[in-house]
Amino acid sequence: MGNSQTPQLLGCLLGLVNAVVQGVLRLFGLGAKGARAGLAHIDVQYKAFVDSWVAERLASWLNQTRSEIDPNHALRVLNGEADYLPEVVAQIRQTLIDCKVTFVLREGKQFLEVEAYMAPRQLNGKQPQVLRWRAEREIAWGEIPNDVRERLIRLREPVTLSYNIPQVSD
Repeated sequence: MGNSQTPQLLGCLLGLVNAVVQGVLRLFGLGAKGARAGLAHIDVQYKAFVDSWVAERLASWLNQTRSEIDPNHALRVLNGEADYLPEVVAQIRQTLIDCKVTFVLREGKQFLEVEAYMAPRQLNGKQPQVLRWRAEREIAWGEIPNDVRERLIRLREPVTLSYNIPQVSD
């Protein structure tokens, strides 16, 4: 093999490596915008799956923190069906101090964690103790929203998002 074939061989190898890298990036949703746009409707379904699991946890914790909060009504509010339950919305806003949702890669697996801080009803003028609630579950790579997967790959650290109570229509 002479020196004149070396540049051609390197060019072919670089082209092959580039094709493999682009294929892997597209596999993880990091490829061309067109490829990601085609998956947008699927991403909405994954976000709904994650949101519903988080809402179920929060509804249960809200009821455990304040028994007058019906978990079924709280779940409807947290799933964005709050228009006819303004009283429940007010109770949730009085109780839920903060909530974070974190996506973590650990030991070759993906986890979804939710952590919430809640305050029981204030009694006898005393400041209530703030309660911390936490849950986690293993999830499939495909259950993680595309934008979060991209950040997990790029940052190589957990991605934490704030949880917001869906707004009531005026």
